[in-house]
Amino acid sequence: MKITKLSFVALMACAATASFAASDIASAFKEGKLDGRLRAHYMGADYYDNGASGVAKTDSKGVAVGGSLIYKTAPLLGISAGVGAYTTQNPLGLTEDNSVSSNYVSNKDLFWDGPTNSPYHYGKGYAILAQAYLQYSLAKTDIKAGRMLLTNPFMNPNDTKMIPTAFEAASVESKDIDKTALYGSYVTKYKERRRESFSTMSDSADSPDAIKAYYHSEGGTGSHDVASVVVIGAKNNSVKNLELQAWYMNWADIVDQAILEANYDMKFGAVGVKLGGRFFKQFDRGAGDIIKPQTGSAYGSAAYKFKGDNDNKVDTYMYALRAIGSYGPAKLLLSYSHTDKGGDLLAPWRAFPTDGYTRSMTQTDWNANTTAYKAQVDYNLSGFVKGVSALLAYSYYNRDETKVPYQSMTHRAYTNGDTIQWNFDVAYKPEFAKNTEFKIRTMDQRNDTVGKVGANTSSANKDTSNKELRIEANYLF
Repeated sequence: MKITKLSFVALMACAATASFAASDIASAFKEGKLDGRLRAHYMGADYYDNGASGVAKTDSKGVAVGGSLIYKTAPLLGISAGVGAYTTQNPLGLTEDNSVSSNYVSNKDLFWDGPTNSPYHYGKGYAILAQAYLQYSLAKTDIKAGRMLLTNPFMNPNDTKMIPTAFEAASVESKDIDKTALYGSYVTKYKERRRESFSTMSDSADSPDAIKAYYHSEGGTGSHDVASVVVIGAKNNSVKNLELQAWYMNWADIVDQAILEANYDMKFGAVGVKLGGRFFKQFDRGAGDIIKPQTGSAYGSAAYKFKGDNDNKVDTYMYALRAIGSYGPAKLLLSYSHTDKGGDLLAPWRAFPTDGYTRSMTQTDWNANTTAYKAQVDYNLSGFVKGVSALLAYSYYNRDETKVPYQSMTHRAYTNGDTIQWNFDVAYKPEFAKNTEFKIRTMDQRNDTVGKVGANTSSANKDTSNKELRIEANYLF
């Protein structure tokens, strides 16, 4: 009976899909959809100590303008095609190279920074066809292959700057089973938002240094071929107000990762409460032999050693908890996370293990033996000024000073002291300018002056505390 019911639902979905499908190739293009976006972004990083006792670099700032055009044909016999072109440019040369000691943070995130191990190119704009795929749809199942954006707990477009990250992959998403969604991806290449080409899955700023050096990449020195990545996942809403998720990622000869998550919504009159928990387990499948987080490793011309871990494995886990309360225009988040001392979680593709829980802008809080706390208030101010909303967040990251991160972390290099961070953001969607949004995002980060351990002492006891300002403008058409 259940099979019959499922087949009937699938048949009806196919009929509904067919009623919106094109009848020939010409109409498939004619009835396609075009989405556009114009965007501008200012980013500035202001360090408290620019001298020898700090970052020993000048502050960083940059201005970029650009946008995207995304076109998708109407389906013909269930088959459609999509392309997405993106660009970022340096208007009037406003972002320029001040000196060789300049800090690269803003420039790297807004513009092209060249292949691995190449000199940075200040303010160099570029354009890229980040999406180019074929899709086949049947009932509530979509199968895609080509260049695309992927969103799952291990991979994310991270579209907070000018150009998102993208992947070359084959993916499937199915919602044919009632109250259940199934996902699968086979991913062969990765493009960072600061790159104008696709490279190997190890060629990421967030990959451990030793893995980047060990494996072949565009502009890299590694001689080994890195494996593709497989992701499978499921979401289920069979129980009222309860969402369950299960995910698994395999990066052959490096790591496997598994995630279990549950979120439960409750309502007490006008007050909403959401309770959530995430468990993230990492299995060493060879990464430890490359990174050697206890004794150190040397690949290419660089040495990565004396990281401070207990052994030369990266088996570890992380758990995170959160409570979200809402009342009228206000929402309060309280969250906690802890990563086991066994090792850092590997998160190379801009999907952050603690996202939605304790992570705040620029933070990496899934290093070995790190405990994090976060409180955030979101408030819709439309009752005072139409279209305005704001958030205020406080985060505290308690790190283990005896353990050195496997890769450089945003704003802090390899320093592993505790961090206190405040974030204050304001967003404005004016009524007089439909599809337009302005954002001001601020961050104040105070880092303990604790640096590398063992032989890695080049940035020991440096004050990397800093402030950041981002101003964004977006127009969708």
